[in-house]
Formats: sequence, structure tokens, C-alpha cells
Amino acid sequence: MHIALFHDSKLPPPHYGGIERIVVTLSEEYARRGHQVSVLCRKGSKLSHAQVIEIPEGFHGNIEDLLPKDVEFIHSHQPLPVEPKRPYLITIHGNGHEKERYFANTNFLSKSHARNHSASHYVFNGVDPTRYPFVENKQDYFIFLARTTWRVKNLKTAIHWANDLNVKLKIIGGNGISRGNIEYLGFVDDIAKAKALGGARALIYPTNWDEPCAGAPLEALACGTPVISTRNGCMPEMVEHGVTGVLCDTYNDLLNSLEVLKTCSPQECRKRVEINFSVQRMASDYLSLFERIIKNGPLVDPNHLPHYGFKKESVKLLFKPTFKNRLTLALTGKV
Repeated sequence: MHIALFHDSKLPPPHYGGIERIVVTLSEEYARRGHQVSVLCRKGSKLSHAQVIEIPEGFHGNIEDLLPKDVEFIHSHQPLPVEPKRPYLITIHGNGHEKERYFANTNFLSKSHARNHSASHYVFNGVDPTRYPFVENKQDYFIFLARTTWRVKNLKTAIHWANDLNVKLKIIGGNGISRGNIEYLGFVDDIAKAKALGGARALIYPTNWDEPCAGAPLEALACGTPVISTRNGCMPEMVEHGVTGVLCDTYNDLLNSLEVLKTCSPQECRKRVEINFSVQRMASDYLSLFERIIKNGPLVDPNHLPHYGFKKESVKLLFKPTFKNRLTLALTGKV
């Protein structure tokens, strides 16, 4: 089948690029399975395994106008202004807003992500395990990997936790001043990132938002590294408490996480990725959806009516309960 993927970005991404990496790895896997692949993306993109179709700058029209006539299925990784006439699927990677509208053939990234958008169809993100060396014997440090300037990724709480337990914390995803047991690694390449993840006792990921299907925890698990996180969004779907990580409801749970971590298994972490969160599984799930749409038409059923459906109480904020943090929460609703 001739599959066209669409994402308005330069591919492959020059830096981290979560969605961009999913698009590239999916297109590689589709091609590996014998499908013809075209990718609509920005000028300057270079993909050896697929035909690159450059999107005109500022383009907001019907993407079908840019596609070869023999394209049989369109897989977009962002909302489209015009519904395609050819069979298509739109994957939503972020959390929407009240005014956002979706076509029927829209899927999400996890059960919780789908539920938050009044939908039933979802496909977990995946990573290529071969790109993440498995490390069984860990070193004496923890790792934080996320956009450090984004409040909801909750770096502040991770630093409080590391200081309170007097454990070494290495931080990837932004710059800062290293002091004491806190070390900023900045922005690193894939090799350095995999090495840091693989050597860590655990990834500390105290997310304070509805994670659709977080990439950093999957990368850590692929290296055999457990994940310490909250129960927000997809995290309980990705991490099994006491087996592949620790799920925390309170800061006290976070302080007690090292005891639970003793029961976690590097081998089980890797195994879960290979079975449930690999790019091969992701591609198979998408291709099954493609075949269903081609055979049966739009994804229309009583449980799949995609629209914004978030509940404010869905996120439980995790933070150190200092007077300052409690006051900030009371005044702003944030920490």
C-alpha cells in the first residue's frame, strides 16, 4: 500500500522532537514492511527510506492537493483543516482544548488520552529497542529527562526529592547550575542520552499533567531502567508499580520510592517495551486500523465520538508540601 504521513516539521528532527521521532520511526517501519511511503514535511527534510514531499511555507489547505494520485492511505500526525476524501487516520499527540474539533477517523495515544477526548481508539507510542542498549547493572545516580522549563514536568519536585534523600540526580533537557548532588547535562545527543538512561537507578518523572503517552519513560524502560512517576495520564498504563517502576500519589510516596524500587526488574522493564511499546507493535496496531478503515469506512461507534472531554480533577498534583508551595497552589492553582 502507498502510505502518506504528514507532520509540519523538519525531519528527522535536529534535536529531540518527540512527535517527529514517532513519524520517522513509523515511516521507517512501514517501508521495512514493504509499503511505499511518502512523507509530507518541511523544506530541508531528508529521509532515505521515503519520498519527501515539501510542504509550502504557510500551507493550510487540503493536503490531498500535495499528494501523488496513487496514495492509498493518509496518516496525519496533526489535525487537518479539510477532511480527506481518501482513507485517512489522524493521530492526536497532545491534549486538546474545548474549541478543538476532530473528524471521526481520529485516534489517540493511550486509554486515558482517548478517554479525555471522548474516544475509544488509541495506539500506544513505541520506541525501537535496538537503539537503546540494555543495562542490567546500574550506577548510583538517578536521571530526569524532560523539557526543564515546562512547569508540568515538575523538575522542581524532582530536585527537592533528590536533595531530601541525598541522592545524585542528573538532568537532561535544559541548562542550569550544577551544585551538590544535582548535575545538569544540558541537551545531549542520542548516544549520550541512552548511556545516561541506561546507567541510572531510575528515571524520576513526577509529571503533573495528563501525559498522553510519554516518550522519556519508554526510552528509560527500553534501557532496563525503572520509572518513578505519578498516576497522571498514561503513566499507570506504562508503568507497573513494583515491577517496572513506582507510582506515587503524595510526596511521602515519592520519598519512600527507593524501597519499592528494590522489587523492580531491569529485565522486566526491557521486556515490557519489547512486547507492548516497540515501534513494531505500534506499526502493527496502526496498520490494523488502516485496514479497518479501508474495509469498513469511518471509525463511527457510540464510544468513539472524539471531542474535548477533560475533567479538571483528572490531574493530581505532586509536590513537596512546603508553605510556599501550598500558598502558590491556593493562589494560582499551580505549583
